[in-house]
Amino acid sequence: MRRIAQEHLKTWYNKKTRQPLIIRGARQVGKSTLVKLFCEEEKLQLIELNLEKIKLQTTNNTDFNIQLLLDEIQLKTKQNLTPNTVIFFDEIQESPQLLKSLRYFFEERPDIAVISAGSLLELALKNEAISFPVGRVEFYHLGAMTFTEFLWATGNSFLQSKLQALDFSNAVISQAKEELRNYYYVGGMPKAVKTFVEEKSLVTVRDIQDQILQTYVADFPKYNGRIQVERISRVFSSVISQLGKKIIYQKIDQGAQARDTRRILELLIDARVLLPCRHSNSNTIPLAGEVDDTIYKLYFLDVGLVNAMMKLDLEAIDQEMKNNFNTKGMIAEQFVAQHLAYLGSKTLPPELYYWLRDKGSQKGEIDFIIQKKNQIIPVEVKAAEAGHLKSLYYFSKEKKTATAIKISLDAYSAKKSSHKIDAQDIQINLLSVPQYAIDQVDLILENTQIS
Repeated sequence: MRRIAQEHLKTWYNKKTRQPLIIRGARQVGKSTLVKLFCEEEKLQLIELNLEKIKLQTTNNTDFNIQLLLDEIQLKTKQNLTPNTVIFFDEIQESPQLLKSLRYFFEERPDIAVISAGSLLELALKNEAISFPVGRVEFYHLGAMTFTEFLWATGNSFLQSKLQALDFSNAVISQAKEELRNYYYVGGMPKAVKTFVEEKSLVTVRDIQDQILQTYVADFPKYNGRIQVERISRVFSSVISQLGKKIIYQKIDQGAQARDTRRILELLIDARVLLPCRHSNSNTIPLAGEVDDTIYKLYFLDVGLVNAMMKLDLEAIDQEMKNNFNTKGMIAEQFVAQHLAYLGSKTLPPELYYWLRDKGSQKGEIDFIIQKKNQIIPVEVKAAEAGHLKSLYYFSKEKKTATAIKISLDAYSAKKSSHKIDAQDIQINLLSVPQYAIDQVDLILENTQIS
């Protein structure tokens, strides 16, 4: 169950000016397992405190004393601190005072490596109005396992190395499509992947996915005591039919006030169950500078959970792939979204942008917009192999962008492509990226020569 994040943790641990690390992400994405894997790999002593089970009395003291806290930790865990120790505070949202006091580890005991994580940490950070001083703590944002990590877990490391080398030979393509089909069903939730690897049973995998979804529902009472759990459940269930579409609140919860539905969606976003994709005018970088927060669409945190909620079996997914996702193209968008969201720096929250013009005579929509260095790059996810790309050309003409990406089941290619708009020949550098190479988008952009 190797994770890309292990390399980040290794870099963090070896920093001379190491700060306490807070791992942020949805429940069940593998935050606790990541810390254990890292400590095992680096042969570090792990002192783990699950704050749902262990209550630390010294954190409630009016005058916080870090040495008293360290003494209490050693007494409760019956483990002695060493220069090789990593202290891991799991479910830290249960102790807001400790969360606020993490800064003192950097200021007074920078020699001690401290990691914390929590299931509903985003909600706790907002509810407690916690503000961390710059340079006192750092963050790592963890999502579901990527397709690359899925290949590692399923014994396909050689295939992954071929994709990373941008080898798209026939044998690689054939095997990559087979594993992609498996990923669509299993998804990237670590427990589901582990079950798939160990038991080879799709029935058991679906049971695990259903359990994870039930865990999210069980968390709803913790979101906001002023909102009825039934209303959150209703929004949670209905939003699945609106994934990848511009959010219209009435379509999600008919009869409810828009502001109430919006608040519930915000809570689900804060819990990292939903990933927002916000409209950006995309004239300049950074893309976030031209965001309109009133125009957005949503994706789920994991495609496997989406398919579980839609009750799609492997045969249905297989048929969708053979049909180039013509009937359920949203599934392909979901797969791309959960990967692009974490394409940038993991020290910053996941972010997704798209472009929409739904008024006037020239309507258009670009599925995703990404920023690569000083370039704005439109990305279209095409359900059909000969998918219509007119919006890409209109966008490139208006925004004067040179490169565009089409992600589909087509073979890899990089070529100049043109289309006439108002008698003007618009030419773009079109990269056709196979879905199974989604993790190589940055590499492809850096290494591709347009012919």
